[in-house]
Amino acid sequence: MNILKSDIELGEFTPNVGVMFLNNRDAYGASPAFAERRSGDYKYWSWSELTRDIISLSAHLLRSGLDPEDDKLSRVIFIAGNTYRRLVAEMAVMSCGLVSVPIFAKYPNPLMEDLIKFSEGAMLISDSPEKIASLKADCLPERLLLLSPKAEGADIDAEELTFFDDAAAHKTSPETIDNIEKIFQNVAPSQLAMIMYTSGTSGFPKGVQLHHSNIMSQQKALELLWHPKPKMRFLCYLPWHHSFGGLFERFFALHSGGCLAIDDSFGKDIDRLLENFSVIKPHVYFSVPVIYQAIIGKILTSEKAEKDFFHDDLKFIFTAAAPLPLSTSDVFRKMNIPVLEAWGLTETSPCCTLTDFSMDRIPGIVGFPIPGVELTLGADNELLVRGANVMSGYFHNEPATKKALTKGGWFHTGDIGDITPDGVKIISRKERMFKLSNGEKLFPANIEENVCRRCKFVKYAYVFGSGQKNPFMLIFPNSELMAASLRNQMDDPVCKFPGDCQSLSHCLSSCVEEINNYQLTGFERIGKALVIQRELTLEENELTPSFKLIPRRIEEKYKPYIDAMQAEDYDNLPPDAFVIILE
Repeated sequence: MNILKSDIELGEFTPNVGVMFLNNRDAYGASPAFAERRSGDYKYWSWSELTRDIISLSAHLLRSGLDPEDDKLSRVIFIAGNTYRRLVAEMAVMSCGLVSVPIFAKYPNPLMEDLIKFSEGAMLISDSPEKIASLKADCLPERLLLLSPKAEGADIDAEELTFFDDAAAHKTSPETIDNIEKIFQNVAPSQLAMIMYTSGTSGFPKGVQLHHSNIMSQQKALELLWHPKPKMRFLCYLPWHHSFGGLFERFFALHSGGCLAIDDSFGKDIDRLLENFSVIKPHVYFSVPVIYQAIIGKILTSEKAEKDFFHDDLKFIFTAAAPLPLSTSDVFRKMNIPVLEAWGLTETSPCCTLTDFSMDRIPGIVGFPIPGVELTLGADNELLVRGANVMSGYFHNEPATKKALTKGGWFHTGDIGDITPDGVKIISRKERMFKLSNGEKLFPANIEENVCRRCKFVKYAYVFGSGQKNPFMLIFPNSELMAASLRNQMDDPVCKFPGDCQSLSHCLSSCVEEINNYQLTGFERIGKALVIQRELTLEENELTPSFKLIPRRIEEKYKPYIDAMQAEDYDNLPPDAFVIILE
């Protein structure tokens, strides 16, 4: 078995989340640890203040009857946005040995109710009384802690309802502080810290059980590779219920002794995002390709936006969830800002591999294993991972655990890949593989990424076609970049500006033909394709919280388009569909 691993030894790491805060309080004291807008301006909390509040709320949680040693009283569900109060509450839960169970706040009620029941929480913490009031009462735990002001929780019927302000106002005696600090120090690295749900692209979300050692070992690996300096600034909108924001970005900022500032644009208002960028001036920025594309769209039309984003303190940007289009990547290259990329899953805390600081990026390559992580190839070239970052299993799902974790401690990632001299190459999700009519296996992700990299006006590409002679493709355009105001800035000798979806479909005819002829083998060639003038959304359950397509939902919602392609009946297509003519 050929095993790939880092030459750098992981060594010892911080034993748990609580000790991380105690250490940083002692090391950085009055330095800023967190910031969020209050009444318009950014308010800052120091490491001493943040740790004090975490200790105080830990005392409240234990007074409330929660018990790390009792399975029925150890899990705390979070349905809340990124705020200081959420951070204090969630870090208090983990620091005192309890288990955080974050749930995406915008899930439809039936799914959220099912997840709450499945989680078997002893307490629910939320900043949205309206959302909680809309849920069925029989799914809610006995204990409810609201992060919002007291007046906003009047309509909620809970056996034990507490407000953050009341809990925070309780004076914590020196003796209690000492006791809580001892509790923090005695939480074992092997103790469960979080149950983080997967995105659910292939069915009901699975609860990934992550321990303190999983989280802390990852941060030690990043420290060895990136050598972060204390007091760096971070601007955060990535949601904390997801591994990219809640594990990777958030804990890197905290572990390195930096200041984590909340971006109240939520990744939706690019003007507001850039305004916050100009105030915080982050040293490192974490985001996903769709947001980087929107940022570049603004930068190309505004010198101020360019100056605000590419400030002197910006060291590098980090991207994940999908490949960054080359046209977007080229802008960062011209500004001499490295683009780092990683690969991993929630089950691996989440990072397994990282690219380096080189300005030369190779499409599909996601770097080499981080310290403490081993990689190998299994059957069908599935990437297998082993190391301190790997989960212990899925909550209440023994069959899935046995399937994922096999002999020798290897985790089966479900990603098909290859190990090359340049690093690990990701080819596709195993579950998305399908067979064509000639029996050939086709991995759609590779084709989708080729198309998205080739054309900056493609936001999402979805390839399908089980049983067909050649695969089919649906294209969902990037409406922001197609705005008429960008015409002068986006024109270039290689790509003509498509002013609308009809023009884009004509333009893509030649682009897809080039990909068919020069980048794909015969059976991989796209046979039929459509541009659909639609915005895919989280609210319609077309995208996961990390902005990935949900295949089953796309095929359900766009079945009329797919049926028309299979029957070659384009006369009755909806008016928002445009045929890409292919030879």
